[in-house]
Amino acid sequence: MMRLKTSGVSFLFPNIVLVSNYGIEAWKSLLFLFKPPYILGKLPFISSRRYTLSSLMQISDSDSKQRKMKRVSKQRKMDGASEKRRMEGVFSPINSLPPECVSHIISLTSPRDACMFSLTSTGFRSVADSDDTWLHFLPSDIDSILSRAVDPVVFSSKKDLFLMLCGRPLLIDGGKLSFELDISSGKKSYMISARALDITSDEKQPNDLRWISLSDSRFVDVAEKTEMCFLNIVGKIDSQVLSRETRYAAYLVYKVKEASNDLVHPQHPIMFCTSVTINRHKTIKEFACNDEIPQEWWEVEIGEFYIENGEEGEIKLMLAEIGGAFFRTGLIIQGIDIRPKH
Repeated sequence: MMRLKTSGVSFLFPNIVLVSNYGIEAWKSLLFLFKPPYILGKLPFISSRRYTLSSLMQISDSDSKQRKMKRVSKQRKMDGASEKRRMEGVFSPINSLPPECVSHIISLTSPRDACMFSLTSTGFRSVADSDDTWLHFLPSDIDSILSRAVDPVVFSSKKDLFLMLCGRPLLIDGGKLSFELDISSGKKSYMISARALDITSDEKQPNDLRWISLSDSRFVDVAEKTEMCFLNIVGKIDSQVLSRETRYAAYLVYKVKEASNDLVHPQHPIMFCTSVTINRHKTIKEFACNDEIPQEWWEVEIGEFYIENGEEGEIKLMLAEIGGAFFRTGLIIQGIDIRPKH
């Protein structure tokens, strides 16, 4: 038998003797917190061993910590399993659709949305990154465009090809054109090189145009106007090579030679006339330029136009100087950039 002595009150427990100076209220709390069957289950049944209150508290605290750790570990496993099911799309009704249907749905969005879909779950990733999905974002004549490339194009997937054409212009047609895709819409963009432009020379200075190579140009060579009294540039492109139902803008890409500072004179602003002609429709605008021209590549808008579905014909882009009255030097022309206007 075990005898518990607490301020004159005795409690009987088998095989254990507890001695404490705490009052009766402390022991009532102890019995409430630590039920006898639980305590006895944790202690060896040796009648000669004496246990103090602090010993019981240590045993109970140790066991409580172990149970708490087990609960935390179990909860973490449950949370991890729930997160895994969520990431795999278990709770998404779209996960029950056939892959071909999901691919078609994603293809009706945009390339940027398709990239976001591939990050939502492992189930979406395989469909969102598939060739069937990204083939919808590539132009229908992509094989013809790649066959005109100056250098062979190597890619591992249709998505890889799309991202490659968005970040790096592709030289085609012997280096006279560059092709690129708009990353947000997949629409086509072209730049007509200076070699493919009609850059009119001054009658009094027939040899005022020379060709130079620059490391920051996408083309092998660019045009430099050594001396000029007026400027006239014309570029042409077939409307059928552009994306349908898309508004485009055309820009002259240029800069000034580092040693030249007489291209623009504050007292003599340069007047330009630009025009865009599609079949019989022609848009003309005029503007003055007397700002400082930077020594890095810059652009000036020639005009904008809209490509209808089924549009045919040649697009003519022109920029001409009006009333040039003094000689200037050092204008470098890279080409005319034609890209979707957002």
